[in-house]
Amino acid sequence: MAERSPSGGTAPATKEELREQIAHTREELGRTVEELAAKTDVKARAREKAEDVRERAGERVSRLSAGVRGLPLRVMAAAGSAVALGVGLLIARKVRRR
Repeated sequence: MAERSPSGGTAPATKEELREQIAHTREELGRTVEELAAKTDVKARAREKAEDVRERAGERVSRLSAGVRGLPLRVMAAAGSAVALGVGLLIARKVRRR
């Protein structure tokens, strides 16, 4: 039967159980150290974040371009004309102020 340890848990009854517990604790500690090392690798984290942002931006561009391709030619021509008119008005305003 296992004895109570000072920490409140049960102590291993045999040397083999103790060895297994030590091996398990080493594995957990190794994983924890790897996780902490990954969190402190600022360059790798920045690269991952940049890649995420690039992927999201690419998805948005694809969706927007697909939406633009679906617009009728008349709508696109009207939008282009409106932009050209706006630019023309801005240029005229600048010329008058001089």
